[in-house]
Amino acid sequence: MRQTAREVHPGVLQPVALTLRPTTGGPTAVSTKVLDLEPQPDGSTRLVVAPPAGLDPREHHLDGTVAWTYPLGRMECPVTTRPARRAYGDVWLLCPSAPATRLQQRAYFRARVAVPVLLRWERQEAEEPTELPGVVLDLSEGGLLATVRTPPPPVGSPVEATVRIDGDDLVQPAAVVRHVRFASGGLGVAVAFADPTVHGDRIRRLAFETERRRRHRG
Repeated sequence: MRQTAREVHPGVLQPVALTLRPTTGGPTAVSTKVLDLEPQPDGSTRLVVAPPAGLDPREHHLDGTVAWTYPLGRMECPVTTRPARRAYGDVWLLCPSAPATRLQQRAYFRARVAVPVLLRWERQEAEEPTELPGVVLDLSEGGLLATVRTPPPPVGSPVEATVRIDGDDLVQPAAVVRHVRFASGGLGVAVAFADPTVHGDRIRRLAFETERRRRHRG
């Protein structure tokens, strides 16, 4: 998040992926969104983000990573987090512990599959999370495209995506990246997983096996 002529940081209201590494146990991958940007005297930019759902908004983290996409690729920056309050409520402050770096993008193997998916997200006017079931049309370890019956949440919305594969529910944070209107008149939504490694091995095996069977039949 340290600024140079060619460097970028996420914009206000942009979804970001946050990986937290506690002193005990495995890493936790969550998604949130940027609420504000606060320039610092050293030239870096501190991110003000919404406390991720399900985590203690008063918690500190000494080892974390924030990642986000921008037109030229994906950026990642090591951060520490600390709780704070702003006029609009509880927030987390993400403080960079090193300059942001651009990640090398890898192509995810995609396959045409038909498995159930459930998207869940929070709405301020709703007491319970909103749920939207759908059917996956295209799946990779990086994200999915699904057909849905009712309008999906706005582009940029953080969601929880649950994909059912062989009877198992694979749950992970994601963000809506595109709305689709099919030629048949149906609705579709594309989401990107916050951390493709969470269920990446399982999804990649399914994608390879599905494509292998398709080619064999052909």
